[in-house]
Amino acid sequence: MPKSMTGYARYEKIEQSYRVVCEIKSLNSKYLVTDIQLPSFMFSRENELIQSIQNVIKRGKITLRIYVEFLTPLNAVKVDYGLAKSYYDALEDLVGQLGIPEPVNLDNLLRFRDLVRFELSQQQEQQIFGIVKDVLDKTLKSLDEERTSEGTRLAHDLEKILQQLLVIQNGISKFSEESSILMKEKIKQDVKRMLDNDVQLNEDLLENAVVFAVQRADIREELARLKSHLQKAEELLKSNDSVGNHLDFVAQEMFREVNTILSKSQDQRIIDDALRAKVLISQFREQIQNIE
Repeated sequence: MPKSMTGYARYEKIEQSYRVVCEIKSLNSKYLVTDIQLPSFMFSRENELIQSIQNVIKRGKITLRIYVEFLTPLNAVKVDYGLAKSYYDALEDLVGQLGIPEPVNLDNLLRFRDLVRFELSQQQEQQIFGIVKDVLDKTLKSLDEERTSEGTRLAHDLEKILQQLLVIQNGISKFSEESSILMKEKIKQDVKRMLDNDVQLNEDLLENAVVFAVQRADIREELARLKSHLQKAEELLKSNDSVGNHLDFVAQEMFREVNTILSKSQDQRIIDDALRAKVLISQFREQIQNIE
């Protein structure tokens, strides 16, 4: 069964001296789009996290949030004392030159963001990333299960629509056969009624004209293609692949065939059924926008 593109999952883990929380939200999108928020010390690992997402999710707008909390103090805050002294001396000189009565203080220096930085050792970074990767994998698994469950429900709803469309297609096929016979008789009667009684008809020419008119209104080819599209859609709904885009294309083709049937038909029964089919196909297209 295909998967839904919408879902939410959250997972939290406390290990060693760290608390890691991962949240993932998935929404509809034509392509796979990722929006990731990480602690600054993990920026270099972003591509690896994106690859993990791509291994599980093929389409959708993915919002990933990862939080890392340090449960014990770390010797990871680094102060650039040389740069701080340079800033301090420059400010002191500025205060003296301008005759500012207030002295330079710590608050003035902390406005320069490059003085203090958070810097983990390689071992600490690898340790934290290992926890983050595990938490992300578990969150993705939970999200995938939710998307699969919702996708199964959607597929069942879509299959019901396809069954209704198949009933309509069969009904139109039956009406089409009856309509051809009635149309032939009606054309002949209309021609004879319009002509004077003393006009001699060429039956061969009349028959050819009737056949030509009936052929122009023939919808057998459109009905055959419509049935083929319905069968293809059913096959796709049983697939475990990412089929949302393919289903949308098939639905467009179904819509095209029904429109052609409407333009060719004069039988009110066929017109009514074709209009019902258009409504159902519109519902079908709306729902498959949520299929991966």
